[in-house]
Amino acid sequence: MITRSSVPKKSNTELESLTPYSTSDSFPDDESIEPPKKRTRRKKDSTLTEESITTIDTFFTSTEKGTKSKKEKDEEQFFKNFRLRRIVKENHGNVINQLAFFFNLTNHEAPVGLEYKKVFNKLGHVERNIHDSSNILASVGSIQANIYDNEHCGDHLDIVSNFAVSENVDLASGELLTCCWLHRDEDALLAIAGNSRTIYIISLALSLTMKTLWGHTDVITDIQKHPKDDQHILSTARDATVRLWHVNRGTCLYVFETRASVIYWHPSGQTFLTGNYIGEIRIWETPSLINPSEDTLHLFEDDLKTRFKKIHSVQIDCIRFVNGNVLSKSINGKIEYWNYETLELIKSFVIKNSSNNRSRFDVSLDEKYFCVGTSNGTIHIYNVLSGKLVTELRHRRSTKAVRCCVFSRDTKQVLAAGEEGYIWRYDYISDEKLAEWAKWKQTKQDE
Repeated sequence: MITRSSVPKKSNTELESLTPYSTSDSFPDDESIEPPKKRTRRKKDSTLTEESITTIDTFFTSTEKGTKSKKEKDEEQFFKNFRLRRIVKENHGNVINQLAFFFNLTNHEAPVGLEYKKVFNKLGHVERNIHDSSNILASVGSIQANIYDNEHCGDHLDIVSNFAVSENVDLASGELLTCCWLHRDEDALLAIAGNSRTIYIISLALSLTMKTLWGHTDVITDIQKHPKDDQHILSTARDATVRLWHVNRGTCLYVFETRASVIYWHPSGQTFLTGNYIGEIRIWETPSLINPSEDTLHLFEDDLKTRFKKIHSVQIDCIRFVNGNVLSKSINGKIEYWNYETLELIKSFVIKNSSNNRSRFDVSLDEKYFCVGTSNGTIHIYNVLSGKLVTELRHRRSTKAVRCCVFSRDTKQVLAAGEEGYIWRYDYISDEKLAEWAKWKQTKQDE
């Protein structure tokens, strides 16, 4: 279990560890501040416990007895109860390029989505499995990587650690664009990369750089962890190569000579997908990871049996597997849902106000919904199977382009980030709590 740590130790590597509290300012949303409560004796009454305790089962009690169709309908109504609850501004003031929760799915099995129910102790703290690190969130933007605790400080999104590329590096040569989490016993490693052409492997427990992976000769645009182990990662860069690395050894095992903007593993790890700058998807077989050659092997498209198809008309900026099929997005705001085996289109989603907007979308862990940001600050949540737009999350203070968004493990939160260093967190609020807020607001207006 990873919780909020003290000020990290100073690193003597190329990556510096800074004072964690220097990176962000957080404040609640004006329109969703809870009404003040009178001081009273604490009773064993659920209405007096923390908000998370009172809301955790409210939604499910009304749906578990219903039919499947009614449950699905209620689940979509559930998203309409989302409200902006937290805003964080990172001190660099530049674009946040990616957010990533540390779900640790390889080493910890637990319910996900709306079936995931948190268990609280008498103090209102979540009781979790030692391998459940889903409260930890990473962001990368400018020359910084920031680690947050999304759970142990009430409504706060509290910072745990901050890392920055060496101070003598400017934004053009040091901007971080992508990250992924790796599990280690009693530790969590964060792989980060971007304009520096180097992949840094950071230890959260030790607050230092464990490994640096060199090989790419241009900007690294995407890195992805192997779905079945925490030793191998894929990376792609503008040098027209995709590289497969062994993290502990710090070596590159294979170089795939292909021009790709994004990559993503098949859930089995036996294949992976690349999306390129002209809208083409290519499916590659993963080479043997058992006793690979000591020398880096270079593999070309013509040397391997690959499947490919032009799915989009412009650059692809995000790929995800969903229900055995694939969702892929291009920068013109079009998301295609297609069959992995036949490469045939199942349905298309056209995201409003997303033209020429590079934005990573996310899929809920139960694979029922996906969320995607727009160029005007809104977040759209869709039902994957029905194709229906479930809800739009918007706020008058969020007007800049959203570059990435993620679901929490229980799907009760959506976090988005983008321009000017802002992170926006929308939370599920129960009907009872919304009614309480409305009553308080009406009382204040009548005074």
